[in-house]
Amino acid sequence: MQVTTQSINDFFDRVREGCTPRMGFEAAGLEFDAWQATFREELIDLLRLRAINPDPPAVEVMETRTSDGYSRYLLHVHADDGVVVPVFMLVPDGLQEPVPAVLAVHGHGPGKCIPVDQPPAGYDRQGMIVEGQRDYAVQAVRAGMIAVAPDLRGMGELVLDDEASRREGRSCVQMSMRAIQCGQTLLGMRVADLMQIVTWLRQRPDVDADRIAATGNSGGGTCTLFLAAVDTRVGAVVPSCYFCTFADSILAIHHCPDNYVPDLQLYGEMYDVAGLIAPRPLLIVAGKDDPIFPIAGVRKAYAKLEKIYAAADAADRLELYVGDGGHRYFSERVWPFLAERFSR
Repeated sequence: MQVTTQSINDFFDRVREGCTPRMGFEAAGLEFDAWQATFREELIDLLRLRAINPDPPAVEVMETRTSDGYSRYLLHVHADDGVVVPVFMLVPDGLQEPVPAVLAVHGHGPGKCIPVDQPPAGYDRQGMIVEGQRDYAVQAVRAGMIAVAPDLRGMGELVLDDEASRREGRSCVQMSMRAIQCGQTLLGMRVADLMQIVTWLRQRPDVDADRIAATGNSGGGTCTLFLAAVDTRVGAVVPSCYFCTFADSILAIHHCPDNYVPDLQLYGEMYDVAGLIAPRPLLIVAGKDDPIFPIAGVRKAYAKLEKIYAAADAADRLELYVGDGGHRYFSERVWPFLAERFSR
């Protein structure tokens, strides 16, 4: 007998519905601080996040260029596992005192060049960067902050040296599969890189170590959320076009394998992961018409997250901004939100 598409769809719906997140905030039955500490340790293990060297990584300045009101540096950050991570850093001219820093994490595409508005030849700059507002590293430096835009492993300069990667411009699919086979996760590797950059930023004299934020769109939103969930040094968090329920997004709609963490659905939903950020300021940015992180799922997850923030006595530090559009960055509320939260 032939198995129909509907029957296999129904099967995976049942698989998903059968997952009981035992470390979800509502299910765990723990006092808030105990729940957060326990789930954070579980998440670190699920990500296969390696022990991070507490010392700042070595950083080389490869290139310096001036722009209108800021300087742009190309850096090589030497991760403690031997990978050299290319990073753009934008620094406002005329700094007189330490200022906030923003990790501007790119989504799927050609990498760090997009948040700094330096797209490769043939890229649709008008549609993808200008209209999609994806130049958020430039937006940050215009707001008086230091912006850091690294390449994520699997994109930009960090692609595998094979024909498929060269043709597609990224290797996140193959890298995800190789990581899983070797008992690791690509998301965990990316989070580890970002954590080392946070360590480096905190020792810079021009950065206020207590005012480091992270933002990113799509896959950059994924990394932003998971980074802040495991690293409490990130003081404010703005994921764009990622926050939803897992059930309504990556378990219902085709997504890149770099979104998936083995066994995570057995421990918590996305709003539980986001709950590890409380009581720190968190602005959820979503697109009203986003086809891959549907707004109904966003609102469902946000209602759950509100309860977690209320339990942390931090309801006033959580916001949702819904942009009138699809899967893109919506900057209107981002910089006022960070300015308010980082005001002295």
